Amino acid sequence: MPEVARPMLRRWLALLTLALPVACADPQPAPPDQTESTWTTELQYEFGDALEGNAVFHIIRSVRVDRESERVFVLEPGLSRVSVWTPDGTLLFDVGRQGEGPGDLSAPTHVYLGDSGFQVRQRRRFTYFSKDGTFQTTESPPGSVSYQGFQVDAVARFADGSFLGRPGIPASARVGMLGGDPIETEPLLLIADFGDGWSHKPLVWRNVRNATAWFKLGDAGQVFGAQTFSDADRYRADPAVGTVLIARSGGDDIQPGEAELLEVAATGDTVWRRRLRFDPIPLAGPVLDEAIEGLAGLVESVLESAPGVLGRQSHRDVVEEALYVPEHVPAVRGFFPTSFSGHVWIESHERVDTMRVWYSVERGNSETPPRRVLLPESFRARDATETHVWGVWADELGVQHVVGRRLVAPGATRGS
Repeated sequence: MPEVARPMLRRWLALLTLALPVACADPQPAPPDQTESTWTTELQYEFGDALEGNAVFHIIRSVRVDRESERVFVLEPGLSRVSVWTPDGTLLFDVGRQGEGPGDLSAPTHVYLGDSGFQVRQRRRFTYFSKDGTFQTTESPPGSVSYQGFQVDAVARFADGSFLGRPGIPASARVGMLGGDPIETEPLLLIADFGDGWSHKPLVWRNVRNATAWFKLGDAGQVFGAQTFSDADRYRADPAVGTVLIARSGGDDIQPGEAELLEVAATGDTVWRRRLRFDPIPLAGPVLDEAIEGLAGLVESVLESAPGVLGRQSHRDVVEEALYVPEHVPAVRGFFPTSFSGHVWIESHERVDTMRVWYSVERGNSETPPRRVLLPESFRARDATETHVWGVWADELGVQHVVGRRLVAPGATRGS
């Protein structure tokens, strides 16, 4: 298979994993004793149309909202830029350009907001800006830190100067392709000077055993992608608070329909844990068939330039061999903590018509029922305040818009 086909397939696999709908034939309501009444949203803010303003976006990776000033931070990795806007779409300032100099950004992936400014995460460094966008400093972890021979990638920097890292283990090693057993657990690492130079220690272990799909393409080689129905632990760092949040929906102690939220401080102490229980959703035949057929079609389209490489195998056979198929879909499809703490938002696999079901859980609270919120399936939520959910929506031409949707309480009048 031509080398250009493999990254193409990898990109399509990632896109399909995000896009595939997962739901039972008859959407099951949340248990009434587990959640508040269902909230909805209505569109209030939207910008990104070149014909109606100065907002023209490339591919948006992150949208974060400063709760106090209501400024909206938009990260575009392809442009190495973070732009800052008012909710109604007025550009306040932007920072960054491709490079390695002071204030430059190189393949940025995350924006973290803090009380005194914001930091932009790149692969091996963190660049800090004040609230008005003035460059302050760049910090990098020591390059000599490794874990079992693998380089450690820093994913967050805490206020005390320590870093959160994860082992850069290649997908081939994760699935056992190199001769070892598939990797089932993996640590998130605290990187710091513990008194005798920089080193690391495990901060929390997470389940990764069903995270990676290995697509074996016969003589054409193989590619790797994210499992469509993965129940591996997900994590998010919160440098402003100095903690890491884990969302679990798999493992021997997790029952179908259950999810667990775990918050761990940089000291290693658990500061919050909450187990949530929802109605289990069986992985129904039509949904599984749709996923398999969609992936098989992508494999076939990529291998058109290399006919016959699979021999007697069909494209569907390749996908069926690679996919992890649990009896029930995991309770967590995605999640994020809101800027400046407050709540954790969990994306479920539930759907009601064309709406995706999310749950908003009060952080640090182990008793109050989570809020159930319906969001359009075409809308990708990225952050939230007490009144709005913010994210990205793409129009029919693929143009990306930044969108703020107002939360509407049960029984409230829309537009009021």
